[in-house]
Amino acid sequence: MNVSDYAVINSDGEIINVVLWDGETDWTPPDGSTAIKVNDSGAGIGWTYKSGVFTAPPLTDDQIAAQNANKLADNLSQKTALMDFASERTSVLQDAVDLDMATDAETAALPLWKKYRVLLSRIDANTSDDVVWPTPPTE
Repeated sequence: MNVSDYAVINSDGEIINVVLWDGETDWTPPDGSTAIKVNDSGAGIGWTYKSGVFTAPPLTDDQIAAQNANKLADNLSQKTALMDFASERTSVLQDAVDLDMATDAETAALPLWKKYRVLLSRIDANTSDDVVWPTPPTE
């Protein structure tokens, strides 16, 4: 028996419940409602179903604020991690050049890593918007 999630939808198109059902066993949705297989939509209570489409309820102000705070924290964390990595790589390459130990590839890579680090430093990560990060050099 293959059991799936079914949305119980009232006459206004609102999902009032989600049930596990095999689609075959005798079960009847409550009066005035229907059951539609949820599939991978993620639909749940509070969603709507109209014209064959599941629609999520609008986010609350608190949910939007939490999403923005999480995105801002992710952006700042990502910038810190990228800057740390770029600084470490640049430092090692600079040491190799300063000590006349650098290979030709390391000497060529140094200005690329410095440029990448400068580009990173100019990114304003203090935002909840998506950030377009520069591409690190390939060696």
